[in-house]
Amino acid sequence: MIALLLAAQVQLSPVSFPSKDAGVTLTGTLYEPAPSAARVPAVVIMHACAGLDSDVSAWGNWFAQHGYVALAVDSFSARHVRYVCGTHDVPPPVRALDAYGGLAYLRTLSEVDGAHVGIIGFSHGGGAVLWTENAGVAARAGVASNGFAAAIALYPSACDVDPTNTLIDPLLLLIGASDDWTDAKTCAQFINRVDPSGTTGTIHVYPDTYHKFDDPDANRYVRVHSQVYTLRYNAASAADAHDRVLAFFKQYL
Repeated sequence: MIALLLAAQVQLSPVSFPSKDAGVTLTGTLYEPAPSAARVPAVVIMHACAGLDSDVSAWGNWFAQHGYVALAVDSFSARHVRYVCGTHDVPPPVRALDAYGGLAYLRTLSEVDGAHVGIIGFSHGGGAVLWTENAGVAARAGVASNGFAAAIALYPSACDVDPTNTLIDPLLLLIGASDDWTDAKTCAQFINRVDPSGTTGTIHVYPDTYHKFDDPDANRYVRVHSQVYTLRYNAASAADAHDRVLAFFKQYL
């Protein structure tokens, strides 16, 4: 394994592991914190529809700097795909199987506390996070329904397709009120529908905030077929999201 030592003693390593989508061997990037005497919690990171980008790398480093082992899963390279925005290539249910492959891989690492592995996903990857809650996907992956200890989705796709009828794991959704790609109201309805009591599922909606608000490089418009969507960084929302992510995983991992 080739490894690079980054700032704050973060170790970055390219890795490969099997997906729970049979016959697919995935690649990814492992971000490890400074060595610890105790096993540490871990996080699977699921990228958006344009694949691994600098934002995913930033999150991976950030998690490691806060004491988590982080695995950024590349769902596309092994399938010779670069971009799935607006297509049905590598749909979120399949990517959920990739996430479970990442979970299994993390549990093989001696430094990881396998009972405390969370998942976070962005946009299309956030849709994959929701699909990990689907009983059929979990069964296909050969895991118990409580495979992940906690889940976070930022501006996720799949809120409108109801991938699950119950939220088994604690779930946090973060999204912008002005998001014109993923509808905040639809995601709020999803949370209310599957968890009316609000005991395991919560959503926070940021005012005047658009899609990909956590990415400093996201200040542009994207055309997908006949639709044009806004990607816009919001420093205040991004900072608050990092605080909420850290607090949520500290509570549940």
